[in-house]
Formats: sequence, C-alpha cells, structure tokens
Amino acid sequence: MAKVKKGERLPINQSRKFILSDKTQFVIKEAYKTARANLVFSMATCESKVVIVTSCAPAEGKSTNCLNMAITMAETGASVLLIDGDMRKPVQHSLLKLDNKKGLSSILGGITSDIGKAVKKGVRSNLDVLTSGPIPPNPAELLSGKRMAELLEIVANHYDYVFIDTPPVTVVTDAFLMNEIVAGIVFVVKEGSTTHVEINEALQKAKMMNAKVLGMIKVNCDYKGKSGYSSYKYKYNYDYKNN
Repeated sequence: MAKVKKGERLPINQSRKFILSDKTQFVIKEAYKTARANLVFSMATCESKVVIVTSCAPAEGKSTNCLNMAITMAETGASVLLIDGDMRKPVQHSLLKLDNKKGLSSILGGITSDIGKAVKKGVRSNLDVLTSGPIPPNPAELLSGKRMAELLEIVANHYDYVFIDTPPVTVVTDAFLMNEIVAGIVFVVKEGSTTHVEINEALQKAKMMNAKVLGMIKVNCDYKGKSGYSSYKYKYNYDYKNN
C-alpha cells in the first residue's frame, strides 16, 4: 500500500484498488462479512436502517470503507443505496467513475425534485448510488434541513439499507446532524494513524450530540491469521467492535 502522511488522502487510482471486487483477497471479504453481521446485529432494534459512516480524522479511509460496507450488504440480496453526504470533499463519484453533475446537493438545494433521475442505478448488483452533486456553500444547513429528512424517509421506504458517507467528526459536525432519523454512526479508525485522543474526542462529541455509535471498523492492520493469509502483500484486518 502506498505510504501517505497523516491527514493526506491516497490518490483516487490507489483508493480504487481497495474497493471490493472479484480480485479482493478472501480474508478481506470474510472480514467485511463479519463487519456486516455485527452491523446487522447492532441495528436489530433500530427502526431506521440508515447508517452514517464517518471517521475521527481526515484520510482514515471512511469513504472507501463506506462503499465496501454498502457493497457487502448488497451482496446479501438486500437493496442498498449509498449516499455521498460529504458535500465538502466528495469522492464517491471519483471512486466509482460516476457523473456528479446532479446529486444530493441538487435535491436538497431544490435544483431538482426528481430523486430517481439523480440516483445512479445498478452501480453494482443491488447497489444504487446518490453522488454528492456540485459542492454547495452550506452543506451543514442542507444536511440538517427538512428536505434531507424527507429524502431519507423516501429512500428508507424504497431500500433495505442506506449508507451515508460524511466528513470526519473532528473537523465538522455534519455526521451528527441526522441523529433523529438514522440508526446510528459507524466510525472508521486507521491503525497507526488515528490517535486515542482523536477517538476519545469523536466519542465525546457523539455523546454530547446524543448520537448512537453502532461500532468501529479498524483498518490498515497486519493480518496474522491461522490460515496462511499472512503471506499476502497487502495485509488487512477489519475489526468491527460494538460499543
């Protein structure tokens, strides 16, 4: 894996290599399935099936992992919508090579009222994507507004699960603006990058904002398993821990 400084994103062409596909190592696929099972268990008593995915700090892999969790959930046959709610530094359209002329900001800003035309259908089997759309001047106001609540109500009735990619919580509070209408938050933390101070700060903010934390996905860990997978060049262990 390419080495980058803390807070520095991988180039998009490098990030695409970590999107789940037929070429993904078995151990990584199984780890995501474990994360999926834990997430479903965490949401068992939740009326909403809308999940916020964020990180404690920038460049921790939250967008790629949000996408991979959506892909993994869609592989069960469930209908899934991935929303790029990071209207500050969106990347889902770049990761998936999708047009971003219309998207979430277009709907929330009243530029288009046709959700069906804004959603990219069949990006993967059972997976649709709503890209961020053009970067607006007021992303926080749009996410916390009435139109966002109405949008989530509509898509929640149409899809089995909805995943929303949002900015890091130690930078802005966007991830906490939908607490009343989502099941909860999943944090992505990066081994050797995310600090205990950042994790504690993120959890304290979640507590202060009355947000439900569904769990954490730990990435960038060496996998030293018992099945010979430690010989792989790229060694990953995705550890989903419930709080």
